[in-house]
Parts: sequence; structure tokens; C-alpha cells
Amino acid sequence: MPESKPTTEREGKAAAEESADAWFFCLRMLGGRYAFEAPLVTEVVRLGPLTRLPAAPAFLPGVFTHRGEVLPVLDIGQLVGRTAVPIRASTRAAIVHCGPWKVAVVSDAVEGLVSIPRRTLEPPPAEAGGVAEFLSAVGRDRAGTVAILDLPRLVETARARAVPAGGGAA
Repeated sequence: MPESKPTTEREGKAAAEESADAWFFCLRMLGGRYAFEAPLVTEVVRLGPLTRLPAAPAFLPGVFTHRGEVLPVLDIGQLVGRTAVPIRASTRAAIVHCGPWKVAVVSDAVEGLVSIPRRTLEPPPAEAGGVAEFLSAVGRDRAGTVAILDLPRLVETARARAVPAGGGAA
């Protein structure tokens, strides 16, 4: 009988993390399935009436009031130079927290939580530009391929592009 090597607690923990599933929040947009880390999402809401902000970039179609708080609406498609998500009365948005920022991310459809084994996540394609520059991984679940977004970086990029150089609040 072969002798098994004892594993340290650290090795055991690393093996468990690698075999564990990662949970992502999945949206349909840009003709595909995109997801980001599930803990970033606090809830999914129906958008209320939007107020357009003067001189706001196209990727910020407006703001809306949710539970007494004014939240910016982020259209990832517009941010990456693609088509806008049509905003209708039925449009849903994922309310997300990325660092100090809280935004509503719109999409064509909300799928909800998906589970992908961490060991199956692959590096994103080496393409530069568009949505590819914001991908952190690519995975597969029962429904097919899911592109994993680095949402904190995407939100920070949107914030930086929305605030003119030297025009940030202190």
C-alpha cells in the first residue's frame, strides 16, 4: 500500500479552496453571459425613473432614487464602446458595492447566481480593448461560457472617465 504524505493545514486549505466552487452573479449583455463576484451584489431592483445628468458620459444614462439614496446607473456596454442596454420599465439592475462606490449595473437580462468550480476558471483572452480589458477569467457552467468581469476595476474606470481631470471632489 503506498504511503500517503501528511498534508499541512495550509496545504489542505489551499486544496479545498481550489476544489471549491466560486459563486458569481450572472447577467446577459453584449450578446453574451457576463458575471462578477457574487458578494459585490446587494440586490436586484427594477429601475425607477432615471434623471439624466447634464454633460454625463453615455455610459451613465442617469441616476435614480432607491430607498432614499441616489444611485448612478452604469451601462457597461456603453463604457466599453458597444451598444447601449435599452432601458425600459421592465429593466432590472444589480445594485453593487465596489470599494466606496455603490452603483446600479444594467443589463439585457439578469440570470442570477451561478456556481463555477475554481479549478476550471481560465485566464481571459489576450485581446486588448473593449470588454476584454476588464475580464479576469472565463468559466463554464451548465448553461455555457461565462466571462468573468473585474467589476471593481470596471467601476473605477467608469468613475475616472466620468470625472474630468482635476475635477474630482475632495
